[in-house]
Order: sequence, then structure tokens, then C-alpha cells
Amino acid sequence: MQIDIFTTGLEYHASGREPARLLTLFRGLVEQDGRASVEALLEAADPFLTHSIEVLAPKDDGGWRYVRFGSAIAAATGSDMTGLGVDALEEALRKSYEAAIGRLLRERRPILAVDRSLAPVRLRFWERLMLPCRNHAGEERVVSFVRPGGGRDDLLRAVFEASQDGMIVLRATRGETGAPMDAEIVAANAKAAEYVGSTPSSMRDARFSAVFPDSMARKLWPRCRRVVEERVFDRFELDVTHGGVDAWLRVTLAPLADGVVVSFADVTDLKNALIEAEKARRALAREVELRRALEEELRQLSLTDDLTGLANRRAFIRALRRETRRAHRDDTPFSIVAADLDRFKAINDAHGHAAGDEALIAIAALFTDATRREVDFVARTGGEEFMLILPRTDLAAAVVTAERLRGLVAATPVSANGAILRLTASFGVKEFDGSADPRALVREADEALYRAKRGGRDCVVACQPEPLIDASAPVSLPTR
Repeated sequence: MQIDIFTTGLEYHASGREPARLLTLFRGLVEQDGRASVEALLEAADPFLTHSIEVLAPKDDGGWRYVRFGSAIAAATGSDMTGLGVDALEEALRKSYEAAIGRLLRERRPILAVDRSLAPVRLRFWERLMLPCRNHAGEERVVSFVRPGGGRDDLLRAVFEASQDGMIVLRATRGETGAPMDAEIVAANAKAAEYVGSTPSSMRDARFSAVFPDSMARKLWPRCRRVVEERVFDRFELDVTHGGVDAWLRVTLAPLADGVVVSFADVTDLKNALIEAEKARRALAREVELRRALEEELRQLSLTDDLTGLANRRAFIRALRRETRRAHRDDTPFSIVAADLDRFKAINDAHGHAAGDEALIAIAALFTDATRREVDFVARTGGEEFMLILPRTDLAAAVVTAERLRGLVAATPVSANGAILRLTASFGVKEFDGSADPRALVREADEALYRAKRGGRDCVVACQPEPLIDASAPVSLPTR
């Protein structure tokens, strides 16, 4: 049994128009006489209302007895309780009625009490509009307009029985503290009975904990208890073992009177399909990631010199185009440097290609360490040929950098294949002149490099709009 008591918005919460009409009469009498007497209220009410009105008077023992019991109420309950006490009612109904009377007398204003109880595939409820009154002698009276709640029982039963979801109606059983300790099954449909291997009739009145498998009961009951206590809805998926097979149930819990309606559907196939779909999605994501990683690796390989790990000629041309666009956009200088190891073929002939490879690796490391790693771009563009891009660097500063690299190459002995090699290199330097074709810039740097070769090697030659100058001659240049 559950009781809901409303003290405001009574017309809104009550079903039908009769409670509102009775409230209007009551308030009119209170406004006129300062109180509403039972006799005046019954006289003002039409016969249809009076058939559903009961009047209670206090007993000497503190209880309440019926001094009037409307004929419509007697017909609905099957008995006339005039002269009997409220204590003659069945216990749950008596407690709820006494609680409502106590609330009415404390607040001294009309209240609406709705009692709900569960029966198999049926929700029974009584609605009482309770008014604090007195009789002509001034004695306290409680006037109640009582109406049993109706419902479409046949429709509800048909829906309940035909549902493809398992449906069970539970009534909470409470311990000494009043907390729900277990529940008894008020009704179960065929689908629910089939799931637990029983029949609807044998499940009725059985304890929840005795019918459901332990694995399911342990997970389900705490949530049922919360729904009963907090009057909230709940919906979730539950993994259980049923008949030795792992299964998934989609469960919905809805509060109803002093109980809960449990509906569940087996969604194992759907859940497994979703799990497989998620596995496939993750596998596809991994495949895509691997493909991207492979593509990135291939891209890096296509732009990287296998021997030295420097950028190759393709990467150099791409970087040069980017730097050309940036220089146009920002109106800032940059220069490129072409470098070539002197007489490198003789090293290969004398010491073998393995020694030549080690020498190239050493020179690549030297160029990388001697330039600005986060700014400058170093590439191996041919056998013993290297190219450098020096952003935000004019011709004079680029020549200084090239001269420093030339000196480092000449001063750094290289250990290669058991031999100590002394290497030199020639350099050609070209500052960006606004040319739209990066390849033209490379050609001019190469021309400066060839001039350095023809000029005796181990030197730096700069290319500029003026006639080519030999940068290896003593000049006064700013330090970079």
C-alpha cells in the first residue's frame, strides 16, 4: 500500500470535477461562517456527491469511527461501515487512513489522499478529498469525498500477457525498520515465466529471491529496492548466465504503488552483434592506423637519403619551394649553399666504397651539427653532393657559414674503413633573388660551385647579380 498526500493544487491532482465542486462549497462556507459545518456542507452538496461522502467522528480511545458511510462507497466496498471504527479496516489501509487524518488535523486545511495497492495485473486505488469540519454542536468531524479509482483492467491484462518482453509486478516486503528487504511476485506474464523455467500461476505470491537465479537476483534486487524507495525509473542492461549460457537483458524498472514493475527483454543477439561491430570498428581503425604509418614511412623513405639519413633531392626541392613562398610572403632573404667533396672518386678507388660511405656519413653529421638544426635544411642531393637552405640569411652571412663548414671539413680527420682520411670540399653560395623558379636558384648555386672547383677546390664562391666573385679571397665579412 502506498499513500500520496497533496495539500496544494488539489483540483489539479484530483481525477474528475466532483472534488473541485466540493472544495468550492467548503471554501464558500468557511468564508461565510468562518467554518464549514457537516450539516451545511451535506445540505449544499447535490445528491450525486453525498452518495460518495463519509463522515468520521473521534472515539473516546483516540480512534475514529464512521457516523456516515455513503451508499456509493458501500457499493464499491461491499459493506456499510456506519458505526464501525477505522480500526476495522485491513491493516495497510487503516494505517494509511490514520496517517491522512493526522495530517489533516495538523494542517487544518483540505488535503487529497490517494491510496494505491497492487493486485494481480491490477492497480487498485482510492482517492479521498478530506475536509476538516465540525457539526452544529461544534464537535470535530472529518468529511471525506471517497471514490475508488477505475482502470481498463481487461486492456492492461491483454497487454501484460501478450508482451514479448518478460514482465513481473513485485510488491515490496519490508523489515522491522520499514526498509524493503525482499519482494513478492504479484503477477508474471508467460514470457517472464518461460525465462525462469516456471509458470505465471506458480510464480504468483512467490518471493523474488526464491524465483530468480542468484546471478540475476544479486544484480537486480538492489536496483529494484532503489526504485521502490526513491520512486524513480531505471533502465539498464544486465549480463547474466541463463541455462549455462551468458546472456544480456535490457531491463526497465518502474515504480508502482508499494512495488515495482520489472520488464526485461533478451538482447543477447543484438549485444553480440554490437560487440562484433565494435571489434570490427577497432580492427578497421588499427588497419587504417597501420596504413597511415606505412604511408608515412614510405613518404619518409621517398624523401630521405638511405645512407646518411639526410633529406634527399626530392625533399630538398620541396623545402626550397616552401622557403621561396615564405620569402615572397614575408619579404625576407634566404640563401642556398651547394657543397661537393673534392676528389671523392679517388677515395673510393683507394679505400673502397665502404670507406667512401663512412666518409659521407661523417660529413653529413658534421654539416648537421654545424648548422641551426631547428632552422637550416641539409640534404644530400647526389653522390658526394650536398645542398643547404639557410632561411633569413643574406649572401654575406651565407658565405660566412659556407666558409666555416669548409674549414671544419678540412680540419676534421675522418676514420673510414680503418683509414684516416683528410677531406676538403668546395662550396657555391646563392642568395634568393626573387626568382619564381627554385631550380634556377639551384643552377646558379651549382655554377658557383663549379667555379670553386675550377678555382682550385677547397674554397667558397658566391654568386650575385654582379660578376661572380671568388669568396675564398680575403674579404671583410660580418660574423654570423
